[in-house]
Amino acid sequence: MALFLFALALHLFLAMGGTIAGIDFKLLIIVDEIGAILVAPVLFALLLRLSFRDAFLLRSTHWIHYVVAGATAIPLQMFGGAMQELVLDTIPGGDDWREQLERTLEPLLKTETTGELALLLFGGVLLAAVCEELLFRGLMLQLLARGRGWAVPIFITGLLFALFHLDIVGLLPRTLLGVYFGILVWRSGSIFPAMLAHGANNLLAFAAIPLLEATEGPAPEFAEAGLLALLSGAAFLAILTAYLRLTPAAIWTDRTPPTPPELPPPPTASNTEPLDDS
Repeated sequence: MALFLFALALHLFLAMGGTIAGIDFKLLIIVDEIGAILVAPVLFALLLRLSFRDAFLLRSTHWIHYVVAGATAIPLQMFGGAMQELVLDTIPGGDDWREQLERTLEPLLKTETTGELALLLFGGVLLAAVCEELLFRGLMLQLLARGRGWAVPIFITGLLFALFHLDIVGLLPRTLLGVYFGILVWRSGSIFPAMLAHGANNLLAFAAIPLLEATEGPAPEFAEAGLLALLSGAAFLAILTAYLRLTPAAIWTDRTPPTPPELPPPPTASNTEPLDDS
């Protein structure tokens, strides 16, 4: 929790400060990802004197994990979008939320040059996938899983991942997304498949924006969004079920996550020399 709150405080400080200073959103993403989301876990790993390779699971793994991470990208993106529409159709004032979200994202994600597009993809796809996974599915998941099973830590980090984005509408789909990224780490023993899945999800989200603008029209009905969520969710679950059957758990079965080195005990009356009163 200390790691999460520290990263969140840095995130809010940079986001609000950059907005007040008028920094372009595309540059602000890069500053935030490096200055807050990456710095926080790196500092904590240094303070705990952990090996970066173990603390962040910087290991190679079997190619099947990368295949699954890529194969689930499209159904996950469709499922997340449908779930968001279902939430907007359910909560009071959902149409107002939808319009406000569109007004907010349109100027922020608009790119007029190749350089602006490159900055957006670098920060919103590459850096977001790397830095956020190092924080949530790297050190944070490792610390939560010390001496425990895998299920609760994966769910907690998925929920914290969703809360970190400060988006009530996207809370449920982002939590499910974070849980899936945690499952990839659990089965592969590596952070890299989760990074690939995260980056592919963000890339598809950015790619979908021009398509949505080109097909402007009324928002999908509740039944349409529900059907899309059902079909895409079923496709994702089919891939996930096969994946879990074909792959064994790679971590937290035969070893525990890395722990900080033990410090020497504090001085006591039994292990200190008496003072010389002479």
